[in-house]
Amino acid sequence: MPCEDAFRALAAIGYHGPISVEWEDAAMDRLHGAAEAVHRIRELLWPLPDASFDSAFSNQ
Repeated sequence: MPCEDAFRALAAIGYHGPISVEWEDAAMDRLHGAAEAVHRIRELLWPLPDASFDSAFSNQ
């Protein structure tokens, strides 16, 4: 999904600024759409690991 790629790229460069979501759906109530957008963004904001995947195996 393009949104996930964008969030991964922002996390990789250490971006901590605002995010703006835009949608166009005249058939959807704006409050419902806003809540849906916030939920989706929060799903993409997971904590970054402290080390690379491969480094987890270097101490075995």
